[in-house]
Amino acid sequence: MPETESIGVIKLPVNRLHMELTNICNFSCEFCPDSRMKRQRGMMSADMAKTILDEISGSGHISLVLFHVMGEPTLYPDLVDIAEYANLKGIDVCITTNGSRLNLNLLESLQKAGVKKIIVSLQTPDEKTFAMRGARGLSFEVYAEQIISAAKAVIRNNSGTELSISFMSSPLRKLIIPVAKEYSIADNSVKLRKYLKLWAENILKGTHIESHLPKVLKQINRARSFRENRIILTDRLSFHTRIVGDWATHFDRKNVKAKIGYCPGIQENIGILWNGDYVFCCTDYEGRTSIANYNDVTIADYLRDKTVQRTARGFQRFRVLDDYCQSCLGDSSYLNSFVKQIGSILYFKSFKRHPNKL
Repeated sequence: MPETESIGVIKLPVNRLHMELTNICNFSCEFCPDSRMKRQRGMMSADMAKTILDEISGSGHISLVLFHVMGEPTLYPDLVDIAEYANLKGIDVCITTNGSRLNLNLLESLQKAGVKKIIVSLQTPDEKTFAMRGARGLSFEVYAEQIISAAKAVIRNNSGTELSISFMSSPLRKLIIPVAKEYSIADNSVKLRKYLKLWAENILKGTHIESHLPKVLKQINRARSFRENRIILTDRLSFHTRIVGDWATHFDRKNVKAKIGYCPGIQENIGILWNGDYVFCCTDYEGRTSIANYNDVTIADYLRDKTVQRTARGFQRFRVLDDYCQSCLGDSSYLNSFVKQIGSILYFKSFKRHPNKL
């Protein structure tokens, strides 16, 4: 347990530490800034990863460690070893993967290593939309079958590892002020439900809980494309849907900077990139908010840093003080920027805190 309940204005524990084991990826998704990322590609040393976990263990400063900022963590050669090390230290770990390498052997190894949760970023649920993934040498048929097999394996065994399959919807592209007009995945609730139903049937049919399908379909019938949805298949298997944003292209243009708004970064999640650089939040793919490196500064001292504290204090007052954050919460026009600033407060302080869990 922590000695204090907070460090300055930051309440402890911080919900999530995003620990980037690697920023190398085998996909090149159109809705991800991977192809635009200019920072060096690499992998965190196993020694650094274990040192970070050593600090977290018993400190009470971090609730959950996610092995992801950018990159595909299953490409990291010591993934299972690091996950097992975290488990031995009593640290809950979540892995976000595109699912391309999540075969049954790796799934079993991660389950044995004590991984708390695996999030499969399926996102593009059919062959047409899968073309957005830039998955060289991998067909949608093989990809889908591997994810379905992993889901069925979770249903069969008694492992404590949760599996969440993530889908995207793109209703915002049809608004007057579009966020992602170039991405068409599930533009309306009818299409989203169609995808969810198909995947639920493919996963549940032939299993010992196939009789649960009608209850799952009732949940799916209440899903809406314009909100986050969580569909419970079992206590360890679920679907999650979210709206695609403009993460990949947002910084390609000059934005009208935000002055007001809210972001849970720093207060609810921080990141450590593969080279040890700290970032304010999990969306800073380029490391623009880095003011320190783990080789020089502990997590506790980073949270005490005056710049970190000033930025977090500003968000508590709905003031955006950091230049990068101002660009992130801004938009291409004064109207769009204003809508986004107000929307950030409404979304994170109201809607996000009461998500639809069906």
